[in-house]
Amino acid sequence: MKINILLNNNYFSDHCTFSFIYPIIKSINLIKESGVKINFVHSTKNNIFDCNILIIDSRFCGKLKKRNEFIKYLKKEKTKNHKLIFVDTADNSGQLKTDFLSFVDIYWKGQILKNVNEYMNPHYGGRLFTNFYKKRFNIKDKNKQISEPVKNKDLLNKIQICWNMGLCDHGRYAHIKQKLYSMLKLNFFINNTKNFFLPNRKRNINVSCRIGLKYERETVSFQRIKISELLKNYIDTSKLSRFKYLKELSNSKYTISPFGWGELCPRDFETFINGAVLIKPDMETIDTWPNWYIQNKTYLSFDWDLKNFITRLEFALGNYKKFKEIAINAQKRYLYYTQGKESQELFAKRFLELIKK
Repeated sequence: MKINILLNNNYFSDHCTFSFIYPIIKSINLIKESGVKINFVHSTKNNIFDCNILIIDSRFCGKLKKRNEFIKYLKKEKTKNHKLIFVDTADNSGQLKTDFLSFVDIYWKGQILKNVNEYMNPHYGGRLFTNFYKKRFNIKDKNKQISEPVKNKDLLNKIQICWNMGLCDHGRYAHIKQKLYSMLKLNFFINNTKNFFLPNRKRNINVSCRIGLKYERETVSFQRIKISELLKNYIDTSKLSRFKYLKELSNSKYTISPFGWGELCPRDFETFINGAVLIKPDMETIDTWPNWYIQNKTYLSFDWDLKNFITRLEFALGNYKKFKEIAINAQKRYLYYTQGKESQELFAKRFLELIKK
């Protein structure tokens, strides 16, 4: 079987694309052993349909000037012998690319809404949580965006969960390795950090929450701004340089990780690596793989309206010995999916199962 993956060539400028291909590259030899050949293609000038399966990265399409012409080309060239998979590599569970959903065979996404019927509703801000803040607090975006609802319920059957950004490296030098790989394309740089900080180490800082507050849309920034305000009597939430931030994280008992453009955040995985307890807005609306978010087992949650945020935080601070087990569970889970030959085998099995569906 031959698979072409159409995507942008500059991985350093697009973390979503890099996160998607990272575990593929990491497990490429095991995938080849199963008889599957993968080619990375970066231009439509090549014969992109010279394959059994064509996988198209949404970020590639997002940078096309002639999107409609590209869609017409795909519809024209696709035959019954081709399977067409569109992969939505955005880091949120929201707005589907309905123009592609309408004609591709399979629609992959790293995280989806558990209630897929929600995709048949328009969401203010393009996400379920931004829609929530518009309804609950009447937060309005100057740069208004509403997701395009799916009109044919049968199309929802095309949606499949692939894998999320957590499988990518999130260690101390991850950004440097990403840049080097983007430039040199050497698989030597595709390896997850082995530098972990155990939850049981001595920690002098109660809680860390270093977050940016500026986003183009108010419904996205609302949660972070409110959390920053609620924490002003507890900690400084202003951003630090990467190395200072990671040092603080490795000495913190808890990390608070709000939503950003998406629900998942690199901070979640940096927290697992550094052995803190993850505190995060409720993730029960989302399905993802791997599932890092099991309430009271791998993370502590608070409600989206933030009414119980301070009470949950104070209870956690007063019961660290009890909740430390959450950090232990989360780190073990992270290691299981990212370290060693077993993690490569696990991903290769997932990938092969998905392409056969």
